[in-house]
Amino acid sequence: MELLVARALAWLLWCGMVLVFPISSCLVVDGAETAEAHFGRAAKLAQQGKLEEAEREYRRGLQIAPNSSAAYNNLGVLYFQKRDLVRATEAFQQAHRLKPDDSDISFNLGLALYQSGESASAIPRLEEGAKSPRHAADALYLKGACYFDLKQWRAAIEQLELSRKLKPDRPEMLFMLVNAYRNIKEPQKSLEAGAELLRRFPDSPYVHQLLGEAHDSMEQQAQAEEEFKQAVTAAPAAPQLHFLLGYFYWRWKRYAEAIAPLEEELRISPRFAPAYYYLGDIALRQGDIDKAASYFKNALRLDPSNGDSYLGMGRVLAQQGDMDRAITYLRQAVLRLGEKPEPHYWLGQTLIRAGKVSEGKEELARVDQINAEKRKEARDFMEQKVIPARAPLPGAAPH
Repeated sequence: MELLVARALAWLLWCGMVLVFPISSCLVVDGAETAEAHFGRAAKLAQQGKLEEAEREYRRGLQIAPNSSAAYNNLGVLYFQKRDLVRATEAFQQAHRLKPDDSDISFNLGLALYQSGESASAIPRLEEGAKSPRHAADALYLKGACYFDLKQWRAAIEQLELSRKLKPDRPEMLFMLVNAYRNIKEPQKSLEAGAELLRRFPDSPYVHQLLGEAHDSMEQQAQAEEEFKQAVTAAPAAPQLHFLLGYFYWRWKRYAEAIAPLEEELRISPRFAPAYYYLGDIALRQGDIDKAASYFKNALRLDPSNGDSYLGMGRVLAQQGDMDRAITYLRQAVLRLGEKPEPHYWLGQTLIRAGKVSEGKEELARVDQINAEKRKEARDFMEQKVIPARAPLPGAAPH
């Protein structure tokens, strides 16, 4: 869940802060209209919030002046504001190809790549973006977030601490440092960052998020729920805070209550695949097979690497009687979910229903094997970690 929070925090911090570059004069004439005239109208329309009309003007200008890096950059900004990250990234990439040494364009491209979930690809662009005096602290922060996404905790801490020196008053940075230091087993530094977050930003949604996770880890559902609700109230338009509330309802098996926040997440972030998956899982549990299929299809369209969505879609197809396609999806789930028993179980049951009894029994035997291995791991852990306490004996010296 930390990765989802990191991306939510980055969007909160950066939405609306992307630099719009001035566009220099273009001398090419299209009848009575120059590219500059189109670009000028586009800029005014964008300022008025008329993004669709602004986009059309930029496109008309680019037909006349196709090598305008500034126009492509500004077009990327429009798409970013519309939360169309695919087209924003494409526009920024074109601007970068035309002007690869522009650190501000590099920063914008790095931001769009990060928000698209392409953290590894974003890092080199953000490295270039850090050369921009106006974006240095921001680029370092996003590099830290990228490394955080990639679970490279020490690299994340290095970049976040560098950014912290340049711009120390960011609650989202302290939130990420709390988790990164905790993940490298440096509890003192984690506590210090958490204490500073609580002291300086007591009403921040990130504080409520930390407190909610703490209560959840202690199985204090009521307190956790209250903190998550306060986080949503503090930042109602923030991506993934609604998702987190819905996720925890789902985890607590309060499925009906999970639906509304997950649907609200999709209203805010319509390309956020995990929300589709959990809504699909809830629909499947409630017996609405067609709705579950729709949600799983969207989840896989947006994130074709997600094994849970393959498992869900395989179960849907099996219930619809489409055994061949169900088996195909369930095999993909087995490949992606490693040693979890669930995909083997459902694949085994479906193979048997399809008449492939021998292969199905092999999959079910794998379920028993995985469960036996987990029980053995638990026993081994108990034997190594749990030591019987000594009982005091009359007249014996204490141990």
